Amino acid sequence: MKKKIHYNPSLTIAENARKNGVTEDAIRYHIKSHNIDRRKEGQIKIISDCRNLLATEPELSPYQISKRLPYSVNTVKKYWSQIVGEEEIELSNIGNKKHQTLTLRQKYNFYATHPSCVADILRAESFCHFILEPFCGTGSMAEEIKKAGYEVAAYDIVDRGYGGVADFQELQVEKGKYDIISNPPYDQHTIAHILKCLEVCHSKVALLLPLNYLSGKERYDRLFSLYTPQRVYVYQERITIAINGDFERIKDAGSNMTNYCWLVWERNFRGITELRWISNMR
Repeated sequence: MKKKIHYNPSLTIAENARKNGVTEDAIRYHIKSHNIDRRKEGQIKIISDCRNLLATEPELSPYQISKRLPYSVNTVKKYWSQIVGEEEIELSNIGNKKHQTLTLRQKYNFYATHPSCVADILRAESFCHFILEPFCGTGSMAEEIKKAGYEVAAYDIVDRGYGGVADFQELQVEKGKYDIISNPPYDQHTIAHILKCLEVCHSKVALLLPLNYLSGKERYDRLFSLYTPQRVYVYQERITIAINGDFERIKDAGSNMTNYCWLVWERNFRGITELRWISNMR
């Protein structure tokens, strides 16, 4: 009777062979016949390990992480944008069964940008008096908008002690009342969130997103080809990211920064996107 192999992608070929009581060639055949991408599995493990460590100690730099984990500093730096970003990493097929997307972002953590970024876009753009912030976190962005004289309705899917609690996709919003300024979660629902923002806004939507969000065929087909941003403001410098919005704990700012831009849509705009540069006046 043929022995059933239980393959563990976190183990080496030799370790899998010993654990299953088979030869290494049998493991290699199993990997090939089941189309398992070990390289991708290794990348996922590196990113997952680093993110898990940062979730508890967000001030760590790539160098400090390399001292705590069995990865070189160059390896950590190679995947740094995925480690500190909010991207999701999809698992390859294992054992002919498609695994669901592995969400590495912690369920009750959130990744916030400094409120000075809101001041940056408020200097560059004007909005109607009523602003909706549907992903408010602990309110750092909403409070900055209020300081500028706007009236803000703020919500978040998790109760973080600020604003109302609501899933934006289920939130009943009075159409045409609010302009929207926000830093939405960067996950598989981002496109849906943007489309709803464009559906319910008064006239303008300004969203802070990683610069690499501008690329990708699915985003182009489902979003950018249909709803063109009127302006894109690319930051001249990298922007600080703080896990759980705790900026006070960040000691090495350079280790918690990534490339961001503001995307600004205006209702019924159809034309060529204007590219501008913006500077963080923190």
